[in-house]
This record gives sequence, structure tokens and C-alpha cells, in this order.
Amino acid sequence: MQFRILGPLEVMSGDRALSLGGFKQRAVLGLLLLRPNQVVATSELLGALWPDESRPMTARKIVQNAVSGLRTTLSVHHTRDEPQGAGAPELITRAPGYVLRVDPARLDMTRFDDKATAGRAKLAAGEPAAAAELLREALAEWRGPALSDLMEQGLDWPEVAGLRQLRLDAMEYRFEAELACGRHHTVLGELNSLAEAEPLRERLSGQLMLALYRCGRQAEALDVFSRVRRALVEEHGLEPSRDLQALQRRILHHDRELTSPVEEVPASVRLLHGAAATGPSSAGRPAVAAPPAPPLLTVAGQQPERAAAEAPAVARTPHPAAPHPAPAHPAPAQARGGPVLGRRRDVCVLLVRVRARTGGGASVPEQLDVPLNEAAASLAEIVEAHEGTIVGSLGYLTAALFGLRDDWAAAPLEAVRAAFALRDAVGRLPGLGIEAVVTMGRALVREDSAGAVSVVGTLLDTAQHLLSDVPPGKVHVGPEVAACTEGWVRYRKVARGPDAAAKVREACALHPREVPVRGGEAHAREHELAIVSSHLDHSRHHHAPYLVTVLGDQDQSRSRFLTEFQHRVGRLPDEARVLRPAAPEQGGYGPLGLTDALLDAWAASSGARRDAPVDELLTELVRGAAGTGPTGDRLLRSLLVSAPPFHAARPRAVMDVWKELLVLCARQLPLVLCLDGLHLVDEAVLDWVEELVATVEDAPLLVVAGARPQLLGRRPLWGVGGGRTSMLSLAPLPEAPAAAPLRVAAAGHRRPAVHQRVAEVPRQTRGQGWGPGPGDEPHVERRIAR
Repeated sequence: MQFRILGPLEVMSGDRALSLGGFKQRAVLGLLLLRPNQVVATSELLGALWPDESRPMTARKIVQNAVSGLRTTLSVHHTRDEPQGAGAPELITRAPGYVLRVDPARLDMTRFDDKATAGRAKLAAGEPAAAAELLREALAEWRGPALSDLMEQGLDWPEVAGLRQLRLDAMEYRFEAELACGRHHTVLGELNSLAEAEPLRERLSGQLMLALYRCGRQAEALDVFSRVRRALVEEHGLEPSRDLQALQRRILHHDRELTSPVEEVPASVRLLHGAAATGPSSAGRPAVAAPPAPPLLTVAGQQPERAAAEAPAVARTPHPAAPHPAPAHPAPAQARGGPVLGRRRDVCVLLVRVRARTGGGASVPEQLDVPLNEAAASLAEIVEAHEGTIVGSLGYLTAALFGLRDDWAAAPLEAVRAAFALRDAVGRLPGLGIEAVVTMGRALVREDSAGAVSVVGTLLDTAQHLLSDVPPGKVHVGPEVAACTEGWVRYRKVARGPDAAAKVREACALHPREVPVRGGEAHAREHELAIVSSHLDHSRHHHAPYLVTVLGDQDQSRSRFLTEFQHRVGRLPDEARVLRPAAPEQGGYGPLGLTDALLDAWAASSGARRDAPVDELLTELVRGAAGTGPTGDRLLRSLLVSAPPFHAARPRAVMDVWKELLVLCARQLPLVLCLDGLHLVDEAVLDWVEELVATVEDAPLLVVAGARPQLLGRRPLWGVGGGRTSMLSLAPLPEAPAAAPLRVAAAGHRRPAVHQRVAEVPRQTRGQGWGPGPGDEPHVERRIAR
């Protein structure tokens, strides 16, 4: 059994994460793991969980119940899952509180500390390569901020702040070791990002200055010093340390001792000679034979020699761009298009590398000429179709920018879509394949009077660093891109080294959902979106359900509003989860239609196979929400008996089970349930929605219900009373942009046998919460067919 606190709290039994119960129970375990094998007083637990002024009278009893629940969970899973003789974790009562006895080797915090200590010792002994390896292993234990799932709920423990400082210290030691090995190009992207996030850590800033200087970027290194000095003087009235001032003077005088002890050849230079990228990040992957690189593509307005010199930092192309095969000899210099205008702006970068596939048939360079030309043409066409701009090519490397045109909000999704399209198009060519990375951030974008566009900054360096770890045929994205596109792209985590703090994801597939809101409508609805967002914050803060009813006559406009809200919540996947069942068709649906739509929505949000058997999907859902104990068994039995033969259970009872499941999911991670088209659903469904908010306690659950105003004609008192509801009306927008209507999976062709079985359901039970309601017949057929 493994205990993991360097990231969201997890207890792993084998390859399965255990269900740890509600927030208070998880918080108790988290605090005990911060002090393993030490007594934690009950008074400390109380102080860590509640402020003195808001501590309930039953606080001590809540802690006792949490400890009892943890004991049961740890004992049951150890007995069932762990090999005989393995040391069992023990949660013992010992005055004045409790102690959690756990093998230190089974706690990621201890492993991190041991490896970091060993790495610092190797560095002090003059063995930087061994030190870098140990420190990378230590930092690989981190999966994100320590106990991030608990800290996001408002807790603030000094032990967690201490762990964060230890992590930053380990990263600085690792950077020192990497620089001593001459790997300044490898760590430059990480250093730049971390130094921007921690501007007052002078050691980190000094390491960034040294890396920039060794990369030939002296001016930027001196800019870092100026930025640090300004921050120290303005915020604290202090000058930089003597060491940092001495480093600045040495950079100004080009001190030879600052040069790298082992000069590292950057990947961009290796690519000029057609070599496959190598280095620490590509170790362990089978080598892929790349065809010899053609001469470097010229950059608009430059000689090839200058393009090669500036390529790691600058890429430029006419706008719009289209790559062409490289000339057999250097192209003549082109006249400058005029003065260059530039400004820093948010952009999204797609970096693509075309390479020969292993075993791909066309491995002779002459045989690859035609496919390479076709790949270049496809690349230009696809990037342009997704409103991107190719800003340069270097060997087999091509960079494209998204977000230079009108709609910046759509840029991340368009870049990912372009990457998918490129992967498919190039993959159909003989002997070729690609790997791609999509990242976003701020960069200096320049455009001269002739329309030549260039981009300068570390964003391209970061993208190139991430690309070195992408396997053939895959698309990786940075954390910001993943957060912006979570609602439309299915992702999975990528196992990476210590720089996995970036939370790089592999993009697997596009969800078959409607496109995000574009342009002016999202801005026109900003006030309404802020209102709904405030209700989500209220639900999370108070751990209470809340119902927001969004009324609007225009179904498409209302659907786009819900899509935009879903998109915004999806940018922070660790803070809330969105469940959005498909809206009903014109005939509406009853209880069974709702439960089927909920199951489909859960499958889509969790990445499960939507065509899997119903019992398989239900088992995965229930075990993830309720675990394998008696509660999970009871819920699973109640849901499985509704599978064919139909109606061994009442639909109303199944809806109650779904209510319990949603509450359990919300207690694990705040949940947003978006239900559109409620004016079309059965009365039993409306009753269930109202009860979900009125009867549930201690669960951060926001229900966003979309409907036409006709709903109030059916239910005049809808959303009235209780203090947990509000109503929002969407006024029609002038000249609202058209969008594709929400697509709902239609029921399949009806079979005679299915009709007969539907007819066997007693008609007197329909629409009363006991049998299928109006509009439920297609869902009955689906259950029988599956």
C-alpha cells in the first residue's frame, strides 16, 4: 500500500486508488501523513480542520468518526490486497491524539527527502551527473502541489508550505547539477518559467542568468538581473545579494569561467545536420532513423547562415505562410520589408517534427522526397484551415502560431485540432509520421510592413524541450492548453521526469460535442457567466448544493451559454468536474432517459468507452464513487437490476440511486451538473431535480438547469424558496452568431422484438415515477439492445 501526498492525496493498493471517504476524513489522513509515525494531538487536528470561531460542537466526534473510517479502510484493503507478511499501516490512539504507523518507504514524501539528500551529497562530492539523476528521481515523486485537493478547499497548513520550499530547493540543486554537466539548453525553459513564478529567489535567478549567457543570450541574462533588482528594491528596499551582483559583472566582462564545462549541442543545431534528437530526454526510446535533412529553409529576409544562427530564438515567415521544399543551394538575400513592429501577446504554438517511421517501407532518401513535399503542402493547408500561421521551418521542424487573428479564445482548441489533422494526414503518407506539441504563453510577435511575421522568446524553447519527449505519432500539450480544452479533448496523463510539474498531457481524441462559444457572444454574456460562476464558488465554499435555472427562448443561444460556462470550469479540472448530459429531443424524456443521459455524460467525462456494456460502465462508475464496501455493493445492485430483463427495479428507485452517486462524486470533487431542455422532460424528472437540491447536505453540487420560460407555466413555483435556488434570464442578443445545434444521439432503428417488450410494461405505471415516462421508449429499447 503506497501513500502519496506530493500532489492530490492518494492511497494506492496495487494499481488502484482507494476511496478515502469525505473531505474531513481525507483531511485527517493528510495531516497524519505529514507527520508519519508521530503523535498528532486531537487539539491540533481540530485546529487544522476548523478555525476557532467556526468550529462546530460536534467537531471532536467528527474527528473520531473520521479516524474510525480510516482504520476500517486501511485494514480491509491491506488484508484483501497486500501480500502476506507485508507491513500493515496502523492508525493507533495514543494520548493526546493519534499516530499513523507506516513504513517510510511507502510514503512519497520520505522517498523524495531521501533521494534529494543523496543528490545534494553527490553534488557536494563533485559528481554532478549522479546528483542530477538522483534529484530528477526525487522530483519525479511530485504530481502537483502537495495535498492540492485539500488545500483547494481552503486549508492552509504550515507543513504544506514547508514541503513547497523543499521542492523548490531540490529544483535549484538539480538545476545546479544540470548546469555543471553543460545541459543549459535542456533546463532553460524550466528555469525561465520557475524564475517568473518565483522572482525573489535569487539563486534561481542567477541560474537562469547563467543558462541564458551560455546559450548566447547575454542581453536577456542582464535583463533578468534588472528585473530581480527592481522587484527587491520596490518591495523590500533591498539590493541583490553580492553573489548575484558579482555574476552580473562577470557576464558584462565575458568571464571565461562562465562557459560551460561540457558544451552541450542544442537539439536545434543537431537537426540542421539531419540527426535524430538525442540527450537525456530521449533516453530509453528506440532510435528512429531520420532521412538526411535538406538545406535549412530560408527565413524571410535573411541569408541561410543567419537563419541558422537565430533559429533557436527567432522564426519568421511571410503571412500567410506555406512551406516549400528547401532549395538545393542557398537562396539569395531578400530585401527587408520595412521597419519591424512588435509587441508581447498571448499566442499558442504548435511545433511539429516530421520523421521517417521505423519499418515504414520508404526509407531511402530519394523515396521520401515526394512524401515530404506532400507533407509540407498538407501542413500549410491544415494550419491555414485552422486559422494558424506558419512562422518558420528548421530541418524537419515546423512552428505555427495560433491566436494572431481575431478569436484568441479559440486558438488552443484550433491548435490541437490542427495537430490531430496533421497526424492523420502525414500518417497516410508512405514512410512518414509526426510528433507534435502544443503550448501557449506570452511572446514577442513582430510583423514588418511587408507582412513578414516573427516570434521571439522562450516559448519556442519550451515547446522544443517538450517535443523531445513526445513518442512517434503522439500529440502532447502543455498544462494551460489542456485546461482550456478539457471540455472538447480527451486527455490522459503522461509519465515524465522531474519536470512533470508542468503536467503535460497526451491528447487522445476530440469529444463529439458542440464547438465552444466564439467571439462577441461570450463577452456579451460575461455578466451572466459571472453570476453562475459566483454560485459555483458559493457551493464549493459552503459544501452545499445550489440550483441555478437559466431561462431563454433561443435553444441554441442557451446551449452556447452552457457550453461557455462548461469551458470555463474545465480550465481548472482539479477544482471542479462538469457533467453535462445530452439535452432531450423534442419528445422529451422520462426517468430512464435521464439516467441513460447521465451515464453517457459520465462515460464521456471520464474517458470510458461509451459503447461498453451498461453493467461494465455502471460498475466502473459506482466503484470509483463509492468504493468496494457495503455502500458500493448496495448501489451497484440497485442499478444492475434495471438492466434487461427490464424493470426488476422501479425507475424512481434508480433515480434515487443516481442522486446518491452524484452526491458521493461531489464530495470527492465539486460537481457541476448541467441539464438543458428541462421544459421537455417528464414531471418525475423535475421532481428529482428539485429534491436533489432541497434534500442533499454537505456536498458542493451546482445544478445549472436550462429551459425555455414555458417551464414556469408547468411549474409556477419552480426554484422558489429554500434559499438554495436562483433564476437567470437570457435576453436575446442582436445578431447573435449562428452555431451548430446541440447534437443528441438519436435512438436506433426499432426492432419488432423491442417494441413487443416495451409494450409489456404495465401502462398504468408510466409517468408516475414507477415505470417509463413519456419519451422513455427509445431508452428502454437501448437498454434491451445493450
